[in-house]
Amino acid sequence: MPEISVFIPVHKGSTFLSQMLTVLTDQNVDSEIIVIIDEPNDDSLDVAEQFNGRVRFVINRERVGKAEALNSAVDSESSGSSILLFLDADIEFPKDPTFLQHVTEKMKATDLLDIRKEVVRESFLSKLTYYEYVTFNICTYLLAKFAGKSPAVNGSAFAIKRSVFNSLGGFRNVVSEDLDIATRAYLDDYRFGYINEVTVYNHVKSSWKDWIVQRRRWTVGAALWIREWHRQLLKKASRHLKLFIPALFLLFPSSVVLISNLFFPQLLIYDIFSLVFLFLPIKVSILLPVLLFTHISLNMIENLEVSLLTFFMFTLAMVTFSRKLGFTFRIHEFLLYYFFYSLLCTALMVSGFVRVFVLKRYEVPEWRVGANVSLVHGPTRKVSNIGDIRGF
Repeated sequence: MPEISVFIPVHKGSTFLSQMLTVLTDQNVDSEIIVIIDEPNDDSLDVAEQFNGRVRFVINRERVGKAEALNSAVDSESSGSSILLFLDADIEFPKDPTFLQHVTEKMKATDLLDIRKEVVRESFLSKLTYYEYVTFNICTYLLAKFAGKSPAVNGSAFAIKRSVFNSLGGFRNVVSEDLDIATRAYLDDYRFGYINEVTVYNHVKSSWKDWIVQRRRWTVGAALWIREWHRQLLKKASRHLKLFIPALFLLFPSSVVLISNLFFPQLLIYDIFSLVFLFLPIKVSILLPVLLFTHISLNMIENLEVSLLTFFMFTLAMVTFSRKLGFTFRIHEFLLYYFFYSLLCTALMVSGFVRVFVLKRYEVPEWRVGANVSLVHGPTRKVSNIGDIRGF
């Protein structure tokens, strides 16, 4: 029986799949690798043919959806290993044959494991997104070290014990399935860990248009997550407020400036009128992030001293933890991240919360899950002859 089962969901194809499988099939631990491809294109079928016999492939004629595809693969395709590793198809690995060994060793002392993630700096947007991932790594590291619990995990690469996965009922068919399963593990008091000895490299959106589309989906998903779990989370997290509050500020640094504005009485009338005007065009949802961004920016300019003070505080924290965790830190990039990127993220997040909690609109933009699924050759199974699929 393999020590660890690796699952990679793919929609249509992935530029990085072949490189991922090359590294994963050259590990020094006994493992099984299962790739689930929805609506495969020619490139993904080429990869399936290249690795046939070393990797198990499940090919779905239509889009099954990530949660359902992974649950089915765990149930029917894996061989009973005690550790499940879930990887997105848009990541890369270093050529390290001990990657899975490090993960299996770390899993001996935890139930759910987040893996260090670093954004590949290949565009202006990715250089800003880099610091967002750094802050998430810092928060994950602190929660794992000092609380041993966390309600969130970055789903692009994480491991979980099979017994825990089964006890939680696997993934649920929600937008943020990674947040959801981590939250349920957190509420059931399972142990949480973070591994810094190995790294996966994330490729993120390089187009602002694609980035905004993705973030709108993520923010509505996060709002729906908060809507479902806020009572249980508030009750549970109250034990570790000294960790959770700084973590939230690290994830959304511009929120510090917004909160500090409440302590300036001369700005109170301005804030009231600003919020009124923000909600006037609320039915034209595309304008809301722009107006929120403008509102936040004006506040920061009007309170320049507070903005600079908080910026230097965050810079000190980021430099300290970046060095500890091995991340690159460049002050000019972080300046843009802090005063521009994080503001836009906050504006989009508020927009998503308004959509869910004020407008009561629970549909998720640009998010589809396949229905009435038809699988190649009937029930899900490993593919033994890729040539049989070419014509389907």
